[in-house]
Amino acid sequence: MTNQEHQSYDKISLEEVKILNRNLEALVKLLKQGDETAFPKLYNETYRQLFFVVLPIIRDKSLAEDIIQDTYLKFLEKLSEYQAKNVFSYLITIAKNLAINEYNRRKKTVKIDDFNEFSYYDHVEIKEEMNEAILKALAILERDEKDVFLLHVLENLTHKEIAAIMEKPMGTISWLYAKAIKKMKIYLKEEKYEY
Repeated sequence: MTNQEHQSYDKISLEEVKILNRNLEALVKLLKQGDETAFPKLYNETYRQLFFVVLPIIRDKSLAEDIIQDTYLKFLEKLSEYQAKNVFSYLITIAKNLAINEYNRRKKTVKIDDFNEFSYYDHVEIKEEMNEAILKALAILERDEKDVFLLHVLENLTHKEIAAIMEKPMGTISWLYAKAIKKMKIYLKEEKYEY
């Protein structure tokens, strides 16, 4: 990917994020006005991203889902007080705080492995039609490269969303993604697979 393509991608994703924020703010406004139909839309726009923020902290899919539900409940309880300009960041903050609190509560009773050992690869569902060659190509990637690749390709998250989830600069995410693609292409070419 050339510099120009990276810049073009960044501009597009930044614009998409701005549109998403405007849409979310409009939904919050409707919620404040008592329009209950706005909540499912807000939920559908943010759930997946919140899930991938909470999951590496908690490392338990079911508990992560519970924490996200608690995040929405807390958000709705504090809706009348909400003054921020970025609903998505506000929800991420609530979700992270709840997840960290739960992690600390559990840490007192159960020893949990180091966060650095977490990989999204273990939690992303790979479709059956994904062939053996791709799985082998994924195996050659480093953990961060694999995580970025899977979150972008299978979960359809933007580089900006992945950067927020993994708490890394967007440039690093773009670089990891490009590196993953390059390694996979080389591997698939060496193995004589069509891509």
